[in-house]
Amino acid sequence: MTFKTSVSAYALAMALASTAYVGSVAAQDKGPLQASAVEADTRTFEIEEQAVETALQRFAEQSGFQMAWLANDASMLNAKAVKGDYTPSAAMQILLDGTGLEFRQIDEKTIAVLTRSAQKDSQNGQDERWTRLASASGARMAGMAQATGAGQPQGAGAAQADQQMIEEVVVTGSRIRRSGTATPIPVTMLDARAIALNGDARLADTLNNLPAIGATQTLANSNDNPQEAGANFLNLRRLGIDRTLVLVNGRRHVGSRPGTTAVDVNTIPTAMVERVEVITGGASAVYGADAVSGVVNLIMRDDFQGLKLDGQVGITDEGDGESYQLSLTAGTNFDDGRGNVYFNTSYDKTRSIDALDRGYASQNLRFASNPANSGPNDGVPDQILFENTGFIGTPGGGRVVAPDTLGLFEADGGPFTFDQNGNLISQDLGQLPEPFLSQGGDFVNLSAFDLLQVPIERLIVSTGMHYDLHEKVTLFANAKYAQSESATAGQPTFTLPTFSPIFLNADNPFVPPELQTILANNGADGFFVSRTNVDQGQRRSRSDRDTIQLEIGFKGDIHPNLDYTVHYQYGRADNTTEFQNEQILSRFNQQLDAVRDADGTIVCRDQSNGCVPLNVLGPNAATADALAFSHVDFLTEGRLTQQVVNATITGDSAGFIDLPAGALGFALGTEYRKESAETEEGFLRNSGDVFPGGPIEDVAGSFDVWEAFGEISVPVLRGLPFAEEVNLEAAVRFADYSTIGSATTWKVGGDWAPISDIRFRAVVSQAVRAPNIGELFAPTRLANVFLEDPCDSSNLQAGASSRAANCAALGLPADFISNAGAVTTRVLTGGNENLKEETADTLTFGAVLTPRMIPGFSLTVDYWNIEIDDAVNSFPVQAVANNCVDAETIDNPFCESITRRPDGNFESISSQLINVASLEAAGIDIEAKYFMDLGAVTNNAVPGTLDLNLVATYLDSLNFFAQEGQAVPDREAGELGDPEWTVNLRGTYELGDLTFSLYQRFISSQRLDLAESPEFRDPNSTGSEWYTDLQVRYRLADLTEVYFGVDNVFDNAPPPLARVPETRSFGDDAVVFDQIGRFFYAGVTVQF
Repeated sequence: MTFKTSVSAYALAMALASTAYVGSVAAQDKGPLQASAVEADTRTFEIEEQAVETALQRFAEQSGFQMAWLANDASMLNAKAVKGDYTPSAAMQILLDGTGLEFRQIDEKTIAVLTRSAQKDSQNGQDERWTRLASASGARMAGMAQATGAGQPQGAGAAQADQQMIEEVVVTGSRIRRSGTATPIPVTMLDARAIALNGDARLADTLNNLPAIGATQTLANSNDNPQEAGANFLNLRRLGIDRTLVLVNGRRHVGSRPGTTAVDVNTIPTAMVERVEVITGGASAVYGADAVSGVVNLIMRDDFQGLKLDGQVGITDEGDGESYQLSLTAGTNFDDGRGNVYFNTSYDKTRSIDALDRGYASQNLRFASNPANSGPNDGVPDQILFENTGFIGTPGGGRVVAPDTLGLFEADGGPFTFDQNGNLISQDLGQLPEPFLSQGGDFVNLSAFDLLQVPIERLIVSTGMHYDLHEKVTLFANAKYAQSESATAGQPTFTLPTFSPIFLNADNPFVPPELQTILANNGADGFFVSRTNVDQGQRRSRSDRDTIQLEIGFKGDIHPNLDYTVHYQYGRADNTTEFQNEQILSRFNQQLDAVRDADGTIVCRDQSNGCVPLNVLGPNAATADALAFSHVDFLTEGRLTQQVVNATITGDSAGFIDLPAGALGFALGTEYRKESAETEEGFLRNSGDVFPGGPIEDVAGSFDVWEAFGEISVPVLRGLPFAEEVNLEAAVRFADYSTIGSATTWKVGGDWAPISDIRFRAVVSQAVRAPNIGELFAPTRLANVFLEDPCDSSNLQAGASSRAANCAALGLPADFISNAGAVTTRVLTGGNENLKEETADTLTFGAVLTPRMIPGFSLTVDYWNIEIDDAVNSFPVQAVANNCVDAETIDNPFCESITRRPDGNFESISSQLINVASLEAAGIDIEAKYFMDLGAVTNNAVPGTLDLNLVATYLDSLNFFAQEGQAVPDREAGELGDPEWTVNLRGTYELGDLTFSLYQRFISSQRLDLAESPEFRDPNSTGSEWYTDLQVRYRLADLTEVYFGVDNVFDNAPPPLARVPETRSFGDDAVVFDQIGRFFYAGVTVQF
């Protein structure tokens, strides 16, 4: 969502960022206020003696100027009354007399107000303070007031009206232009300065640390997903990446995961980011589907003049994970300032980190039974961690398993494996905490094949322009190409008697005579080989991603109070993944079946396709020729395309409908969007003839949607006792999808400031998520399986108490005998074109505190609640059959998925995706800021400024119900990856040209599984964690800055619970903890 505001702190910083330097230089010659129409025009002012901040708002309304100030500068100060006819310059001098504040015109439309700094030893120092107003992170504590049409003096001409049309700042929350109000929806903002203080090579790394964003895919946990290696998707409120809408400049961006609309934030050039705005609530009424859990709006620079070079290098404390980045930005105005064109190219490269290069990852900690445990409720943990462990059943040389899959020939000296020469030997079992788990025995160390960080190399080229074709028509265009490469290093293939089994006949020529004798003595005609195929090589992958985003449009003014934007955009993402050294199952099995030919040479029994026999008895048994026959590299491809046409009108009713409290604000618009996606997995994956088996079919589909939306903001009260300000707002959006039909979303909210020190706000909304292409159009597969019919007379009492009644409601008699156990039932799996939208009811309410008694301090506290119904989910086919009749009634999605014949037996069952699940999430967001001019506070005893910023989220609940009506949900708040408390605290000290930043991140303790009893495992929680990051910056000249930083200063390793290899390497949970350790970086920024 976007809104246009006049009191946003960040609005101030960004409004001045491109003009502060120029304005301050000009002011050296022209004095505090530039000689312009502001001195020539006399205007009527009627401003009472009152607080400075309120007086500045009244000045903006009556003068037509945009006013900008830092809240800490204006707090606790009173302005003089101004009544009569004055030039704006004279009025400001009277207004600020005796306050210690001074003012300067930044451009034709903006006046900035600041204190007289004790550090102003020179004119250059004075100008520098004005520039810092635009760049300091403390600018979030700023205020801004802008003119409205109602404030225009009577008889003012067209020139004056033009002056009153100030620059508007677009901020996530709404599309409406506002004056003197604040959004009722909580917004967290990061400006370019805050992003720079993090020192991250990629924007996504900074955003993933925000408390509202959950553990997601990063460089640290995408090694197990070759097709998405190096991508980064945001997960607001931990409700899933498909429920988070990522926008660029308030507009949609093409997705990066085929079948979804999820945006890869690694396609965004950090150097061009002006600010990031995060709203964590339902936003569908403003931006459409997918904004169920919130919106991340990335505001990019679209106007640049000059040349800027950014460079940074970094390396871990262990000497690996090297990072390099370089960015060049150039731009210029043309045609006497009517237009601007910019260009940016950004390149970065980050190297991989092997798991074995970190001590914690080399420990190979795993849970196993505690020998001291005597039973339940004995106060002794059932499981404890064991170090140096591995899976004993799959040694690199292969383990001999009897044909019944159970025996290991222990009576003959087993279990057996094979040495380097293929000789039969007894396997070293080490200590066995579990039958399958060894401590110190002959097993394969799987951490040797794991990456703690995948490599990535990116090149992003972006360009854009805007040109005033007419005073009311501006042409704008932007283009971006992003290319990234990444790679993964996977484990070798493996085999078990029950998974991708290898069975060798006793007469196989590779079987040593000693083993043939043992087999004969035991009456076995062969045996299974259980092994990790280390000698067959590691599986790897390389991924290439190419993203194109283009847009062109027009914007301008229809009327002084009415703006319009019309644009078209096209986006395309192409993903190519090369799978390397993958095992073709049919050829692998063909070459395992070896015999001797007439000449005594070992050959394949089936010699078709040039088969080369493969020996698997020994840790280095495979030959290059044999592997060349059964192992292959192949490509998979995916493409997403997006087209959007949007027309939006925003404005206010000033001069037409003027309420006592001000003008109405509104926004109207329409949008057409088409999304398409397709994947080509290739024959091997389509057929399931590649390890580990199971077909992966191509996906292809598309949908389009027409939408119309509207918003309104109503100022209800102003300047009354206990009603300094009261506002209401509402929005509605109608959508017509080619897939699900129509959908309507809405929101209603408001805010109330009884006094200027505190503001209460609340919003309720209903949001939707339309099913994506993958969910709708994933290929449907048909299988025939044997099932248990829950309505069989023998099963009626085996389920819920409602089962018998529901079976009767289906028309089945109590003595019904089903043939499901003897005759297969047709089962359908895959996507479902009959899916409907997910619906979310969201509630947010809270307060904003800006006490005048504590200058420079603000505090926001907001409660939020999201409940999602009809969430998309799928179930095993037996669960579908059971759930149909174990629900309260047969009116449920499971029964709709079952077709029975006239005799009552199953005809077919669909276990396709259905709208059946629900999710609940609730919590509290806290944000506090405190900005101090230490010189002013301490009477110059302590120089400089201090900016403190705290952002925290308390996750009260995160519940997943696999089906609606489920009594006990899967509770995830407080489980690994979903901490209850996440807190970020940054302190930034500035003294002249020096900036020092201390960044603290707190993560509360988490448990592996909340469903476990506290006695089940030890440790059963991670313990809380603090991370400390430092950065020092120094300005060598006005336009040159160098910096040095250290992340994870104390080199904190993940807690033991998150070190278990299978927890660390698979899934998103463990990535909440830092995986790579202490990291050093240094960089320079130069502008010309």
